[in-house]
Amino acid sequence: MPASFKLRGEKELRAAVAAQAKKEPLRVKAAIVKEAETIMTASKKLVPVKTGNLRASGHVEIHPTRIRVDLVYGGPAADYALRVHEDLDAFHRVGQAKYLEEPLNDAIPGMAQRIANDSRFE
Repeated sequence: MPASFKLRGEKELRAAVAAQAKKEPLRVKAAIVKEAETIMTASKKLVPVKTGNLRASGHVEIHPTRIRVDLVYGGPAADYALRVHEDLDAFHRVGQAKYLEEPLNDAIPGMAQRIANDSRFE
């Protein structure tokens, strides 16, 4: 079963994004997509590689009508992607477990400010 979670806990992130989204929804969406692409790029440096299929499956899905993105691995092999992500005991010649969670957590500090900065008019 694919993993799904919502970013919670940082009041300033939600408040800054919500306030700016009311003013400039398309600019906020673009800033969030930029942030998601940065996280996915960092994640692809950590994802375990055996055949390369798992790494190649990583992408950012952009919701067409809402300010929302999903960072996705696995496609039809989503169960495999989740197992690889969660198995802390597995040995990987290349890559590691928590290949998406770690870059996401690393990006949280300063995320609200980056999104706010990227979504403002110059």
